Amino acid sequence: MKTLKTTALLFAMALLSVLTVKAQSAQTKPVNTVITNYLALKDALVSGDGTVAENKAKTLLASIGEIPKAGLNADEAALLPKLEYDSRHISEVNKIDHQREHFASLSNNLYTLVKKLKVNNNVLYRQYCTMTKRYFLSDSDKGKDPYMGMSNCSKVTETLKPVK
Repeated sequence: MKTLKTTALLFAMALLSVLTVKAQSAQTKPVNTVITNYLALKDALVSGDGTVAENKAKTLLASIGEIPKAGLNADEAALLPKLEYDSRHISEVNKIDHQREHFASLSNNLYTLVKKLKVNNNVLYRQYCTMTKRYFLSDSDKGKDPYMGMSNCSKVTETLKPVK
């Protein structure tokens, strides 16, 4: 009887592991699309072009809506409306200062989602702008700062390794 219980427990644990991996794999492509669109928005903010940032934020907003909510826990699912809120605000104006304010919140929430899900295909660097005291994500450890539009005024605080 003890062997049967142990076998049943091991089977349940294996099944849970498989279901978790499937849920995460369903998130991989949409979350990586969001990351790509986020980085394009970051680059527009680096260049200081509010109109381009406005358009990039519209693309980002649409891609956030493509993330399947099935398989997300409550904390992860709660981040999606926050990401949509900031993306929408950036997409509705072309004033760079206002866009950068919302980008700070967007960056923090995207970082939290990516760190929790662990589905990023490429390395991401969480960087801290020492002048504005805000964080952002970059695909380069020498990323240009979207808040100041400058190089070399931010420092890497964490590296999010790609999922294998």
